[in-house]
Amino acid sequence: MKTPQIAIGSVLERPKELLRSLLEHPASLLLVPMIFGLVRLALLPVVWPTKSPAECISPPFEGCGFIFDEAHYVPAVRRMMSGEGSVNLEHPPLSKWLIMLGILMYGDNPYGWRVPMVVSSSLSIFIAGLLALRLSGSMRLALLAQAFLATDVTFFVVGGIGILDPPAVLFMLLAAYLYASGRRLLAGVSAGLMMLSKSSGILLIPTLLALDAVHAYGRTKDLDVAVEAVRKGIWHFAVPALMVFMIVIGVWDAQTGAFPTPLHHLEFMLSYHSNLKYDNPLHVELPLSWIIPPITRQPSPYYVEVVSPPGYHPKAFWGVSSPLWWSVWLLIPIAYSVVKRERVHNPSPEVFALSWFAVNFGAFALLAYALKRWTYLFYFLQVSPVIAASLPAVLERNGLGRITVPLLALQLLWFVMFFPLKPDWLLGLLASLGLGEVPWI
Repeated sequence: MKTPQIAIGSVLERPKELLRSLLEHPASLLLVPMIFGLVRLALLPVVWPTKSPAECISPPFEGCGFIFDEAHYVPAVRRMMSGEGSVNLEHPPLSKWLIMLGILMYGDNPYGWRVPMVVSSSLSIFIAGLLALRLSGSMRLALLAQAFLATDVTFFVVGGIGILDPPAVLFMLLAAYLYASGRRLLAGVSAGLMMLSKSSGILLIPTLLALDAVHAYGRTKDLDVAVEAVRKGIWHFAVPALMVFMIVIGVWDAQTGAFPTPLHHLEFMLSYHSNLKYDNPLHVELPLSWIIPPITRQPSPYYVEVVSPPGYHPKAFWGVSSPLWWSVWLLIPIAYSVVKRERVHNPSPEVFALSWFAVNFGAFALLAYALKRWTYLFYFLQVSPVIAASLPAVLERNGLGRITVPLLALQLLWFVMFFPLKPDWLLGLLASLGLGEVPWI
């Protein structure tokens, strides 16, 4: 009688072993990016223009089908394609060139503007998994890292619209992965490509230098060794990054005739961005609001349709912080304590989390609080993907791995609440709860 039971148990165990072996294979890192890409592609036509492209080159943009800052960049690309060279020069060109490529491939419509961004974001999730695998050595933790990034509401929304950020995040994560793999020169080239996608990519240079410094100090507890690591890092990836940026900007300027040299163009960019100052802090998404739940501030409405009454949102693309972002209150103190007391290896997930947060968030905090420069919630996308890549490893290595899955479950619930499209029956059910007009209904 026992033999059949053993056989049945053996048969039931085989699917588990097969699933476990599949998830341990590096190809499984393609799973989450593919799911993300398919879902995000399905949402591309949800916001569609009722006007022709010719009617949507200058304001007003009602009926043009733009989500958020697409109203800046898609018209700029159209003007560039019409032969007008000196357009949107305050921002670097690479992301706009990718939008242009999408339009040439899929037409001047939301697919053309957004498909390159979905591809960029899907690749970002894949590379985040590679980075997490490099930091942790665990496929399970790498897949968890990918899940954290893919279900981050703001990453999901921004990751499929025609703006500067998806390519910038892609090249940022690629630079991080190349750095973690010891390929400093290629990391510098990728940093240059990030700078060509978005001007705030300049922060990637001090971030990579900080990684070298903190790794060197964490290994030896010797400041002189840390200084020497920074000196080498300047030559190994800072100089290549700046060379890539300046060469491409120089070619762009020569083509458009906008500036005599790339230094003139760079001065123009710095001057433009330094003048974007606010008067009333209540109108600004200040950095501390990025890393706390949206209690005192409503989520940012990137594109929201309201049915009133009863006051619900059938199409709603929100920018909002997530449990991944709030986790820094736990993650950063843990990372700091580890780096302070232990001799860390290179690459260390604690060093990545600590350095990336300190340099990038610190820079945006300085700009916002000290220099009164406008900041926006989605700027944290320069931090959150690396937080996602390092969070599971840091928690696991410091005896808190048991909270990773509940934290991801909370993130998934938050993601579902803010998913951009909800069926009428679900909206009606939520509205019947009497919660009033809240963002997730």
